[in-house]
Amino acid sequence: MLYPMLLKADFERLPQVLREFHSAPQGGRAKGRVTVRHESRWARLMGLPPAGDGIPVLLEVLATERKEVWVRHFGSAVRRSVQTAEGDLMVEAMGPVRIFFRLFADHEGLRFVSERACLWRIPLPLRVVAAARGQESSWEFEVTVGGVGSYRGSMEPCK
Repeated sequence: MLYPMLLKADFERLPQVLREFHSAPQGGRAKGRVTVRHESRWARLMGLPPAGDGIPVLLEVLATERKEVWVRHFGSAVRRSVQTAEGDLMVEAMGPVRIFFRLFADHEGLRFVSERACLWRIPLPLRVVAAARGQESSWEFEVTVGGVGSYRGSMEPCK
């Protein structure tokens, strides 16, 4: 499983709802609502859905031992990414864009801080910061793609 492998002992510090979601052997599903903001032409290339408030979102994660495929349904817009490990970094690939994240975990949740990004193999001057904060049975999240846009919302695992 990708997240326990990358976070090592810190994985146990995560709130229970995030530990359970990120350690499900075959992956998981979650649903919620999201608010999306952006004004850049780069937004679509970077995987941001159309802008809007209160957009219904369904997340489907298909997991194997070393890879996760994330399929995000934002209303009728679908965004797919593949997450893998490269050394101690999590790499998220969305089409030709690859973002390399360092992950941090604590009792509040999970943080993702990009260390570098590339389009094919061409470096991009891009900074992405994301966080998921665990609640009792759900989590709140926020993703900011510097100079491109952001989205935030809340999710709860599907039973």
